[in-house]
Amino acid sequence: MTVKNNALIINDLFHRYEKSKKTSWILDSINLEIQEGQLVGLLGPSGCGKTTLLRLIAGFEIPDRGKILLNDNEISSINKVIAPEKRNIGMVFQDYALFPHLNVIENAKFGLQIRDNTSRLDYLMEVLGIDSLRSKYPHELSGGQKQRLAIARALAPGTSFLLLDEPFCSLDLNVRLRIRSELPNLLRSCNASGLMVTHDPQEAMAICDKVAIMNEGKIHQCEKPQSLINNPKTVFVSSFIQGNNILRINNDKNTLYSPIGKFIANNYKINCIYDYISISPKSINLIKSNEGLGVVISKEFQGEFFICKISIKGVNVRVKVELNNDIDLGDKCDISLKKNHSYYLFPGGLKNII
Repeated sequence: MTVKNNALIINDLFHRYEKSKKTSWILDSINLEIQEGQLVGLLGPSGCGKTTLLRLIAGFEIPDRGKILLNDNEISSINKVIAPEKRNIGMVFQDYALFPHLNVIENAKFGLQIRDNTSRLDYLMEVLGIDSLRSKYPHELSGGQKQRLAIARALAPGTSFLLLDEPFCSLDLNVRLRIRSELPNLLRSCNASGLMVTHDPQEAMAICDKVAIMNEGKIHQCEKPQSLINNPKTVFVSSFIQGNNILRINNDKNTLYSPIGKFIANNYKINCIYDYISISPKSINLIKSNEGLGVVISKEFQGEFFICKISIKGVNVRVKVELNNDIDLGDKCDISLKKNHSYYLFPGGLKNII
């Protein structure tokens, strides 16, 4: 087995914009490793610190504590800062950041030195399907063509690491799906690695080798997509990745009491108090009943199913229902857990099967 080296190492990174000790950290003890050839997704809600982390890696901000290494070279710390243009890092933005007065080939060549070999650029232009557009200007391109050009420009100078800040969010769905599926192979063909910021779990899980889940300045978990789904470490990861219901519970040993009923946990730790249960909307039964304790307060069409929001015992629970289910807004209902489905207990993330 070939052992891959780390392309990027972030070690115990802290940052805040206001330097007062009373100010909360924007980034709080960030640790992250990205191997050569890997595309890692940085996933989290707006305001959690994703773009700030990219700015630190790119060199637009100086960390308060910790350090960043690229290809074993320290590029950023409180004592040492390499200028952004000397880091060999490419950036791809959601708004493309193309020069309107330059045509496609001039935009693509912008980061090249005069004597640089253009064979890599020629390869990128061909692979990305924009070779025939060399003489066109940005205003003559579609959104997908602009994004392909932005990627070509970022990789053309022999870039070994790429930062992508929500690069596909401005594209139409079909174009977005097509371009994002090409990205991992393109990076590997260029011997480059990447960190892609997004707030879309489906996007990150679809194409990234690993996904780092971030919230309120902290990375909660960074693993392969399958591990995040099967073994979430925190309530936030379980909720954000799968859209699971997070419900408060009381427990007496292995007996759990929740707003959707009492049940027995087959996997639990003795003397451990569990505060929450995390359960998927697809793991809950919904039955219309005039005597039911729940009420349907919303119903959203999701293409192949509906998501109903049920108010029961003072909490809201999301339930996946089939298209042929005739339950409607205002209907009373009963809900229960489906057999042979999984749920998680927190703290700890212990997986159980109903």
